[in-house]
Amino acid sequence: MNNFKTHSGYILALLATLIWSGNFIVARDLNASYSPVSISFFRWLIATVVILPFALPHLKRDFKLLIAQWRLILVLSLTGVTVFNTLIYLAAHTTSAFNLSLFAITAPIYVVFFNWMFYKEIITRNQTIGFIILLVGLLVLLSKGNPEKILELEFNRGDLWMAVAASIFAFYSSLLRKKNPALGNLSFLSSTFILGVFMLIPFFIIDLMSSSLPLKFTTSSTLQFIFIGVGPSIISYYLWNKSVVEIGSTKAATIYNTLPIFSAFFAALFLNEQVLAIQIVSSAIIVAGVLLVLLGKRNKISEYESGQK
Repeated sequence: MNNFKTHSGYILALLATLIWSGNFIVARDLNASYSPVSISFFRWLIATVVILPFALPHLKRDFKLLIAQWRLILVLSLTGVTVFNTLIYLAAHTTSAFNLSLFAITAPIYVVFFNWMFYKEIITRNQTIGFIILLVGLLVLLSKGNPEKILELEFNRGDLWMAVAASIFAFYSSLLRKKNPALGNLSFLSSTFILGVFMLIPFFIIDLMSSSLPLKFTTSSTLQFIFIGVGPSIISYYLWNKSVVEIGSTKAATIYNTLPIFSAFFAALFLNEQVLAIQIVSSAIIVAGVLLVLLGKRNKISEYESGQK
């Protein structure tokens, strides 16, 4: 039974990552016509409308559990729904879909840090080396292999926004372990979606009043909004949260490293983006650093995670 849970946990994390890769492609395509706040607002509005009819019975059943953990749910909604995804769409204005995915996979590094901070998980020597390797990979990617850009701090703004987004997603993934296991996944998801939309409303109104981009929907953009509202929002988050419960945030984060592979394929297929040699080199360095951090033997962590299941 435990082996089945472990295998299914990895599969769930892989499927979530595959669908999430599509979010970066759509983000790059929509950003020419819609502001980051608008994309984020309509994404989560659609997700809320779709999930609510299915979630209502669960919300009623878990109402007391939701109230008991309202502070945690509010923070998880703010980080995992409102801020993280808006930053992705903000970053998509000035960086490629492949770069978005590369920075996204740095999230596991931050997960290790937050797990140390929240759960006193030990950071080993191998993990420290992995951190250093990852930093080198990020600097190569940010500077496009030009050391002068490192010294002058001439980085792409979108890359920096995505780096911040990755740390916020890591915070969300690590904090997710504090959720009461008795609280149903559907109740949890729908409550974070609802709160996320409400937190986005004032920013959407301000953005709508100040934006020079009129809101016009085409058949293509409508389908794209439906995709990100259902796929990366409902399906991916449901699968991801379930995988974290079954195999832990650290192991799930390892699977998340496949994100650039899917993103590169879809970016080439739908956006005609070319993957540069420097991106391949930096991605190899980044993945090596992340894997070194995540795949080291950490008995204390394994014991903790098994105790949470």
